[in-house]
Formats: sequence, structure tokens, C-alpha cells
Amino acid sequence: MRSHLTRNVYRRLLAGHGLVRPCPGQLVFFSSSSSSRRLSRPPSQLLVRHAPRRTFFGIFKKPPRELKEPELEPGYDVLLKFRSDETENERPQSRAALLKGLREFLQHKKRYHKYLNSTQAFLTSRLVRHLLETEAPPEELSKDLDVVDLRLALEIALKQPRGDCANHLALAKVLYAGIEQRTGAGAFEADGADPEFALEVSSPEERHQDFQQYMTALVQYGASLEAVECLAEHLKELQARGERNKGVKALWALVLRGLASEGREEELLRECRNAEVAGVDYMPPVHEIMTTFFAQRDRVPETKQWFGKPIHANWPPTPEAYMEVVRFAVRNNQKDWIRPVFEKLVKSNPQKSRWDVIFAWAVLAMDKGVEDIKQMIELMMKSPKNQKKEKRPDADTINVLIKAAIEKKNPYLAERFLALATELGIQQNSSTYILQMDYRLEAGDLSGVQAIYQKLRSREVEIWNDEDVPVLNKYLRALCSVERPDIERILDITSELERRYIIIEPETTVSLCTLFLRSDKQFDVIDTLSLHTLSYSIEERRQVQQGFVQYCLDRKVSTARVWDAYSLLRQYFPDTSKEDRIRLMDEFFARKRPDMACHVFGHMRAHADMDMRPTRETYVRCLEGIGRYPDLESLRMVHNMLKMDTTIQLDTQLYNALMVAYTSCDEVLLALDLWEHITNMPEGPSYNSLAIVFWACEKMYQQFVNADRRIARDIWEKVQRLDLDVPPAVFNSYVGAVAAEGALENIKRLIQGMDATMGYSPSVMTFGIAFNALPAEELKVRFKQWATEEYPELWVRLETKGCKQTLRGTMYNVERNFEA
Repeated sequence: MRSHLTRNVYRRLLAGHGLVRPCPGQLVFFSSSSSSRRLSRPPSQLLVRHAPRRTFFGIFKKPPRELKEPELEPGYDVLLKFRSDETENERPQSRAALLKGLREFLQHKKRYHKYLNSTQAFLTSRLVRHLLETEAPPEELSKDLDVVDLRLALEIALKQPRGDCANHLALAKVLYAGIEQRTGAGAFEADGADPEFALEVSSPEERHQDFQQYMTALVQYGASLEAVECLAEHLKELQARGERNKGVKALWALVLRGLASEGREEELLRECRNAEVAGVDYMPPVHEIMTTFFAQRDRVPETKQWFGKPIHANWPPTPEAYMEVVRFAVRNNQKDWIRPVFEKLVKSNPQKSRWDVIFAWAVLAMDKGVEDIKQMIELMMKSPKNQKKEKRPDADTINVLIKAAIEKKNPYLAERFLALATELGIQQNSSTYILQMDYRLEAGDLSGVQAIYQKLRSREVEIWNDEDVPVLNKYLRALCSVERPDIERILDITSELERRYIIIEPETTVSLCTLFLRSDKQFDVIDTLSLHTLSYSIEERRQVQQGFVQYCLDRKVSTARVWDAYSLLRQYFPDTSKEDRIRLMDEFFARKRPDMACHVFGHMRAHADMDMRPTRETYVRCLEGIGRYPDLESLRMVHNMLKMDTTIQLDTQLYNALMVAYTSCDEVLLALDLWEHITNMPEGPSYNSLAIVFWACEKMYQQFVNADRRIARDIWEKVQRLDLDVPPAVFNSYVGAVAAEGALENIKRLIQGMDATMGYSPSVMTFGIAFNALPAEELKVRFKQWATEEYPELWVRLETKGCKQTLRGTMYNVERNFEA
């Protein structure tokens, strides 16, 4: 990923030639006074079609729609600019400006409970590293990067992102190193910090909390083995200082959980033994980790062993452990084994949270229905008189039952549990509504989902941490996928998400843009891209980019709409790979639009990134495409680009490609001039060159009555003198040139003598090329009579290809593709 974040990163993420709407070359300016950092830009012309509208002399014409301005999170522009300066080896902004931008960015993330994406984590780590490695001026020491900033950044870095987490791990390491640097011995002496503040931020409790967060980052982002080493080193330091091992049990559990999540069985068992040796009791969290590890892998003996192992002080297993063994028992036909476990749990007067798991067990493993669950709830409510707190079902109970119904793929049962909640007077919470939306989506009940969404939107329950965002993304994708999408409803939901500053998932952006493109709503596509893609990581942007590419490659989509999609792709994703651009070029050729294909090629040629420029192979591919679908204007444009391209050295293959293109465009004299260049090169002609030049001669003889008839013969005689092994494609092409002269008898002799002179027999292509090249219909009739008598089987096969009437008479449908 580092290669993407080099000299062009700032341009790609901010400049007008890419992610925002300005055309190439326009600059983007920032207003730091706005809390949401809107990008201001000069007006520009969008590269999409505008749907025609009729008006009565224009007097009733609606005012032009205002496009939504793209927004950057506060401070993010500073991070981007710093990385751009760093890669360009330019002087960065002032330290005060960098600190201000970083703090604004972190505060925004904390305020709106947003995570760092992969790119943001990388940019943050680069800026923090710079601030740590450089010294602040003496007059700015009191306002410099401090441990409070670093701890805030570490807290935000722990929010689980989507996709790759490598940059988050690197950021956590940089932050923790900075925290250690600023809280270690003597850290506050040099800058004359307030003693009380220094004592507060460097207390043993605070430092232990720092270490625990760092360990959390290690195990959360796939570095559990490193966490094992850090814990061992930490224990040695505690022992050397004679401090109590406060919180060590939680750290051991953290390490074990990380090893389990990474599937490291050998290391997990080893560290579990080490924990026992270190005096860590087999507590419920450790029991849960070990049981879950083997249960999720359907390891029956090991699951039973670890679940049945006595827990310290006779503590009961956690509800999560119970729930995992229920699923394990259902999957592995171990219901008889788990039944006594839960019967014992029921008799033990368990806590409310474990009663919820009992209900789930009854639904999943015992196939109990609503009436059975109702009776069990009544049993739970009959608590002993000495019970401190009365046990009553609540929203969590209903949520557990709904989840069980969802796991059974039984939406009807889930609805009955909701009715039970109403009957028992249980107030639903946001999780209940989200679960309802989820299972109704699975059942395809979009109207039911909309009803629940309206309740969420009207604030019947509180949404605290945007927990509804995943299911709303899923709902939007479902709305986009139906046969007749309700675009107004979709726009209503996206507007609400926009009001909440929610960045939708890349998959949802792809679905929305695809729908809007198919509906010719280009402005809605632009709004969607402007509002969301600026906040995506490079990996997430690549997902959206690939969605556009796949849309363009869909043959069911009209060419006009594909061009609209490509135009937006070029504007918003200038980092689209060369391979994808070549695929799009080929797609336009396949759609018989060589003009569009050559525009795609021209955009590659004009790209600021040299890696995106066309290579020799790309030129050849484009010219071969023009050879299949002729367009003289496009050919001249590409040829001019080639002449001006100092990175390309002309060789035989490129000359061949030019010959193919010019011959196909009926510029045969230019094609034959290129043949002269090939013959004068040290490399000389290839077999493909011979096939192409004979084809050029064929077309020349058809165009010009007084053309020199000796060119093809002279080349053929030279080939024979060199005693070359002539491939069938070259021989067939020469036959076409001879046929274009009208020399019917010469054609007959060539074909009849093939076995003796060439070593192979004529093919259907031989007869098809010869017949089509003959200049007169009378010659074609005579050739057909002869071929029918001498080679009846081959001629029947040629007849199966069909024929058509053209200005040059009857032509068989034989396809001739020339490669350079």
C-alpha cells in the first residue's frame, strides 16, 4: 500500500483531477473555518451526459440542481498535506499547524465515535512519528504534543476498522512508544511541566492502563505472539521493581483470547499452561476462551474436556461459554450431552443473564415454542424470597430469543417472540429493532423493514453508537437490488445518514451508484461519491472503483451509460490501475466504439503518473483494436501520440500494428510505406508482417485499378528463395492478394499445389479469403464451381458460415484477425 501513498497521494485524495468534481488540473482550496471542511472549487463541466429536457422557450425550466459539496473530516487535510510534503521532500507546515490539525481530527473521531480507516491510520502514524522525532521550539513546549493527545489517539486506534489492520497495529506501536517516552523517568523535567499534572499522567495506574490498551491493540490486530513476549517482559519488570501483579490475570486472558482468535492452537495451549504456572487460576474468562476455541472448530472431545474442567472457586461458566456449547451441541448432534448441563443450571437458581441462555438452549436444542418459553419465564420469575433482585424478562431476553429464531432461520418464530414481548409488557430497545430489520431482510420483507426503520428514525428508541448503521447499509443494498427500486425511499435514507455524518460501506456505495447510473441519475452518483469516497481508505476506494469497472464491463448496460460511468470513474478514481483501463479500452472496442476506446487510451497517455502511461504493448493492443473496428480519426490521434512518446522505441511489432490499423482504415499506401520501414530495420519482418503486407496488397488491388501488381509477387518470390516454412495464415493472405488481382487460374494452381509446396492442405479460410477477394462476381461463380468439384467437403463447411451481399458482391462470413 505504501506505493499508493507516495508522491501523488495528496493529489489523488484532494486534487480536482480525481476524487472531487473539478476537472483535471484545477486546484482545490480549503477553508479551515468550517467545522466539516467543505471543499471549495471553481465551477467545472462534468464529463457526463445531460438528459435532454423540453421547455416552453425555457421560461418554465427548473433551476440547475446544486451538487453537494464534498467534505473532509476536520484536520484530515493537514494529515494529507503532511504526507504529500513528506513524499515530495518538501518543508512541512508549521508544528503548530500540524498539531492543530491532528487534534481537530482526533477530537472529531472521538465525538462521533468513528474509527480510523487503514489510510487514516497510516497518515496519523506518519504525522505522530514526525512530531515525536522532531523537537518543538522552546516557546511552544507547553502546547506541544503531550501524553493526553497520544492516549486519545490510542483510544481511537482501538476502534475496530473494516478491512486491513496492519496500519492500525503500526500506529498503536508508535503511540505507545511515544507514551512511554513521555511518561518515563525524567520525562517531565526538561519541559518544566506542572508537578501535579506529571504525577497524575505518569501514575502506576495510568501506565498500567496504557500497557493494557497497547496489549489490546496487539491481540486485536493480529500480533498475539508479540503480545506474549511483551507480557513476559512486563512480568519481569514488575518482579524486578517488586510491584504487585495488579491486573495481570486480565492481561493473561487478553493474550489467550488473541491466540485463540488467530487460531494458534499450539501457542494457546502452551500459554495456558504458562498461566497456570504463573498462578493464574482457571477463571470463567479463561474457561470461556478455551471452550469456545474448540467448540467453534467442532472438536468434540476437547470441547467436552475444557467445558467440564472445574472452574476456580466453583464459579459458573460465562453466558457466552454456555451459548457457544449450545451451538456446538446443535451442530454436532450433542444435544443429549448438553441437556444435563442446562438442567443443572436451571436448578442452580442462576442469574438473569444465564436464564437468557437457558431460553436460547430451549429454542435451539429442545425446539421449544413460544408457550414453552412463556412457562419457563414464569419459572424464572418465581425467585426465592431471599433473592436480592427480582428476575424479570427484559429486552435482552427477547433479543436472545429472536437471535435463536434467526439461527433457526425461522422469521415466523421471531415474530411470535416479538408478540410475546408485547404481551409481557417488555419495552424493546434498539437491538430489538435492528434484529427485526435483519431477519425481515433475510425473509425479503422490505415493507416490514421500512416500518421498523421509521420507528428508529422517529426516535422511539435511542441509538447511541450508530449500531444501526450495518443493517441500514444492508437495507439500502436490498432496496437497490429489487426489480423496481424505490429511488425516493433510497434517497430519503441516504439523506438521513448524511445528516448523521455517517459514511456508508463501500459495498453500499457500489450498489447505490450502479442503481443511479442505470436510472440516468448522474447527479446522485456524484453526490454519493463526493460525500463518501473522500473518507474511504485506499482499499475501500478500490472496492468502489472495481464496482464501476464491473458495471462498465456489463454488456447489458448501454454504451452511453457505460461512458457516463467511465467518465465518473476517471474523475473520482484517477488511481484506477492500468490493467483496468486496458480492460475498459478493450470493452469499448468490443462495443464497436473505437472512438471511445481511443479516448480511454488518450487518458492513459495524458496521465500525470508515469506508471499509468501506455507501454509498447498497450500501443499494439490499441492499434490492433482499431484494426478490428476501423476509425481513421482515432488512428491518427493514436499515431500522433506514438510519434510524441519519447519512451517508446518503434520495432517490428509496433510497425505491424500500425500496418494493421491503416490497412483496416483503407489507408493502404501508408501501410505499405510502413512495410518499407520494417524491411529496412535490423530486426526485419516477422511472419505476422508478411500476412499483414499481403492483406494490404489485397486491399490496394481492390481500391486502385492501376496499382503495381508486382509488390505481392516480389515479396512471395523472396520468401520462396529464402526457403522459409510459411504458416497457413501467411499463405492464405497471399492467396487473397493474388485473388484481388483477378488471377483465377493462379489461385487454382496455388491451392492445388499446397500439399506439395507448403506441406499442408487448404482450409475453409483459404477458400473464403480467395472467394471474397475476387474482384468480379463472374470470377466468383467460376471459382465456386471449381471448388465445389475439387474440394466439396471444404466448400460445404464454408457454406455453413453464411454469406452476405455487399457493394463488392457476395461475401462469405469469414473473420480475419491480424495480430502484430
